[in-house]
Amino acid sequence: MSYLIINDGNTYKIAQVIETFKNHQQVELVSEKIKKKIKLEQTIYQLSTEDINQFSQTLNQLILDIDINLLSDTLADSSRTSIKQLAELYFGNNYNEIELTALLLALASETIQFIDYKDGSFTKCTLEEQSRRQKIADEQLKQQQLFEQYYDKLMQLKNPNFSQDTNIIKLINKANKHSAEYRALTQASKNLQLSPVELLYNVGVITDLPQFFLDTFLMDNFPNGINYNLIPATDVDYPIADNLALDVFSIDDKTTTEIDDAFSVTNNGNGAYTIGVHIASPAIDNSVEDIIADNISTIYYPGGKITMLPSHIIDKYSLIEDNVLPVVSIYFVTDNDFNIVEYYSKLERLKITKNLRIEDLEHLFQQPETTDNFNHPYAAKLKILYKFANQLEKVRGKPSVNSIACDYNFSFAANKIIILPRIRGNPIDKLVSELMIQANCTWGRMLTNAFIPAIYRVKKQGYPVKMTLNADAHSGLNVSYYTWATSPLRRSADYINQRQIISLITNSKNYYSGTNHVLLQVADSFDKTYAKYIDFQNKLERYWSLKYLIQENINQVTATFIHKSKVQLAHVPIQINTEGLINPKPKGSTVTVKISDINLTSLTFNFKIIEENISN
Repeated sequence: MSYLIINDGNTYKIAQVIETFKNHQQVELVSEKIKKKIKLEQTIYQLSTEDINQFSQTLNQLILDIDINLLSDTLADSSRTSIKQLAELYFGNNYNEIELTALLLALASETIQFIDYKDGSFTKCTLEEQSRRQKIADEQLKQQQLFEQYYDKLMQLKNPNFSQDTNIIKLINKANKHSAEYRALTQASKNLQLSPVELLYNVGVITDLPQFFLDTFLMDNFPNGINYNLIPATDVDYPIADNLALDVFSIDDKTTTEIDDAFSVTNNGNGAYTIGVHIASPAIDNSVEDIIADNISTIYYPGGKITMLPSHIIDKYSLIEDNVLPVVSIYFVTDNDFNIVEYYSKLERLKITKNLRIEDLEHLFQQPETTDNFNHPYAAKLKILYKFANQLEKVRGKPSVNSIACDYNFSFAANKIIILPRIRGNPIDKLVSELMIQANCTWGRMLTNAFIPAIYRVKKQGYPVKMTLNADAHSGLNVSYYTWATSPLRRSADYINQRQIISLITNSKNYYSGTNHVLLQVADSFDKTYAKYIDFQNKLERYWSLKYLIQENINQVTATFIHKSKVQLAHVPIQINTEGLINPKPKGSTVTVKISDINLTSLTFNFKIIEENISN
């Protein structure tokens, strides 16, 4: 048998030759019993031994006796020296191959005093290099000790007490994979069959899961922090007329602080009206364009939100009652059947008379076209707006509100989660939705006809909705042009489109060109970025929903079929797929679901159908 000393993966090993070819050899690594192909240049030298087991046993004993310091002291300089020359220096002229190999392996394991070139030659390190290498070795030893300390604690499900400099968010998401913390966490997670997040939560390193989810989201999406950096305000000197006598009112829920839109109703006599939609106008301020390009939109989640614009800009332009504010208005003149006979748009200054709140209206505003006892100061105007909304919906041919869908409002009081469902379809929903759709469609048509670039919201049959600079239809709404322009305090696309609208109606030519970097950046990135924001919102809603089920000790719940095998759980915005567990039921049918094993870190749970209800 023929044996070799080879270099395999920067490590010296003993290999048995199986077959030799022109440019390579087939060998079997003696210690690992692995066959592999090696290049001829990987061979350091041949061995003449026939008893490899005895050779290895004697070799391992001899390695322990090698005095590296003695060899280092003996070498006069730091020139590159072959292993055979070093063996002659250390053992004398009559060294044998066991001594040669023992010295080779001993020197290869010595990383402080010698540089190994992996061809069987070495260089003695200078004192400076030895000092540098010693520091590295000390740090490696320290990291290994920390790894063992952290790993042992984690395996015992105890807090490993990571160093104060450890960033847990980065450790989970963007860690230095060579760090002791990361190696201990990944190894313990694997062995315990727990995700890193679940393990750190179980041992108390992560104490606040919602904050952890938020911090992770911010690190991924805003690594340099939220961009609220402003250059000095640069309001464009647009011509703005005063229209302070108009009665202008908004309709929002009580938590809304960015009030983008408001309404007005003027009686023209003979059953005809002029209906105004008035939109907050931050686009007259050029200083925020870089902010909206980076922040894209306001981000909502239970218990909080991250606004697209800084608070002082929101305070400056939000349509808060009793304030006199600049707005972009669009007026629709109707006949006595609420058909639009004329429309026009203005940049003007209005006084906001009242902020109406949905929570105060929806229990009153059930059937405003027939209810006689709708007792509210704005009852008459709300009824007119609702009749107008009904006509707009009729003309479009598609409903603006899904009356089956349900919204959920999250609030927190006395350390408890409160989740209140709200079924869509109240007349208030239709009123607001239809007027916003009409304003957005009309402005989209105006910009298209004026050949001014705009960001359109396009939906083609069979394809997802998308933002584009190409004017096209929205099949879901059954309209020819549709822009987002009614929420400029909350969405960047609306801010950009508002700038274009203002330029059009004031004839200022101060609009974004088709090659403007802000316009292109928002159009290109909005859908992808906005989807991330919605995913984050859904994640936090799911967390608090599961927490609510635990809080209320709910382990059995009614679920309603909403589409094929998909069902909606009662009480919380969670949907599950029952495919394979139960045959699909008609929409509206209900089943009873048993929930167990809620995991707040992975936001998962187990469930099974325990009763099939007949109701539908």
